[in-house]
Amino acid sequence: MAQLIFRMNQSLDGYVDHQRLSSGPAIFRHWTEQVAGLAGSIYGRGMYEVMRYWDEDHPE
Repeated sequence: MAQLIFRMNQSLDGYVDHQRLSSGPAIFRHWTEQVAGLAGSIYGRGMYEVMRYWDEDHPE
């Protein structure tokens, strides 16, 4: 049987500027290792709207 793990990622003030978000290689590696073994992910509406950018081709 699969294991369900609930995690939440939120900024301290509740706001994340996705245009200026900058993380170093250590943080990127940490999150990559965290999600590497997952079978799937479920996102809330806000994150889904951010991720929808990649649903379509953008020539720019």
